[in-house]
Amino acid sequence: MKPLSSPSPCLRDSVWLLLAFCGALVACQAPEHTLTIAVALLPSELPGYREVIAGFERESGWRVVIVPQQYADIRRALAAEAAAGSGTLDLVELDLYSLAAAATDVALLDEDALAPELSALAPAAVHAGRIRGLRFLPHRLTWQALLYDQRVLGRAPQTWDELLAAARAHPGRIGMKGALYEGLTCDVLPFVWAAGGDAADFDGPGAHAAFRLFAALAPALNPQSPTFREASIAEAMARGEIILHLNWPFAMSLFSSQGLAPNPIRSAPLPRGPAGTATVLGGGYLAIPRGAPQADTALRLAGYLLSADAQRQLHQRLGWFSARGDVPVDDGGTLLAGFAALRDDVRTRPESADYPFLSRLWQEAFRAVAFAHADPDAALAAAARRWAARQEQRPRERSAPAGATR
Repeated sequence: MKPLSSPSPCLRDSVWLLLAFCGALVACQAPEHTLTIAVALLPSELPGYREVIAGFERESGWRVVIVPQQYADIRRALAAEAAAGSGTLDLVELDLYSLAAAATDVALLDEDALAPELSALAPAAVHAGRIRGLRFLPHRLTWQALLYDQRVLGRAPQTWDELLAAARAHPGRIGMKGALYEGLTCDVLPFVWAAGGDAADFDGPGAHAAFRLFAALAPALNPQSPTFREASIAEAMARGEIILHLNWPFAMSLFSSQGLAPNPIRSAPLPRGPAGTATVLGGGYLAIPRGAPQADTALRLAGYLLSADAQRQLHQRLGWFSARGDVPVDDGGTLLAGFAALRDDVRTRPESADYPFLSRLWQEAFRAVAFAHADPDAALAAAARRWAARQEQRPRERSAPAGATR
């Protein structure tokens, strides 16, 4: 989840320069016994995460400096250190969808050293971290579920037809994360998949079926949907302005802290489409920067964080889902029941350096249909043409001689 406002680029750069200075200062004092890890943590998550890291510190005798930052800031710091050829970060956490773009900035991992942990992880989760070799490890997984107001709806809509019926019965109270950002893609792709479509195919029948559904839902969307992100849409639901939307597990923890979950707000699987049910995989992956000062010990820390004990603690303390098959995703009650029910329906976004461009095309097509009332077929055709042009451009870029202008 991102905060509602972000620091200015100058402030972000200043923060990272300060962190680099502090890291260098610590390294000068005890370089052989200090690790620095940058993780995307909410303020409320930091104390619990420190408790988990404390176990590694006791076992290893190493001190771990935790730098909580947004994924985008971690990515920028990683790229800057890669360009410089050295840095202070030993281990970083990156958002799943940014792995392809970051692959050249991180080291290949020693699979033999990680063999016990890798054998316990879901193969699909490990596969997502293989980009020209194993470079990323699933620190935590997450996926979206349907969050709904049981007091108003009685039960969650189980099919697309039931979703449309609920929308028509409650106009203005259906939420979509419609801001122009990655969260919108995470709302769109599950419907494309549920219709049998492909995340890189704007021409297929699955995409067209999903966008006809979006056009039918458009009149019932809350007027604030064009600006909604994870936090703001959850806040709107807490105020009773919307009665259903898609979101990540953090939202249920938020509602629980407000006395709103598991009653009246509950989680449920996404409605079934013509080809079934699907949801999008998210989460954070660990990687070791190319210039990590303590790469060997960073690998030990990564292995510790993937261990059954650490993953259980992360689930119990922070509500994170694990890629390990021996760590359950259910909380033992109804709070995360909808998420647990979707574990076998999780799908990954395309692994491509062009993914940000592809994602933006889905976002723009949805916004054209839902907010500008464009024809779904026309919006998808426009996206398909731009995607095809991008794919044609790539071979020319790869074959262009060094120093050539385009």
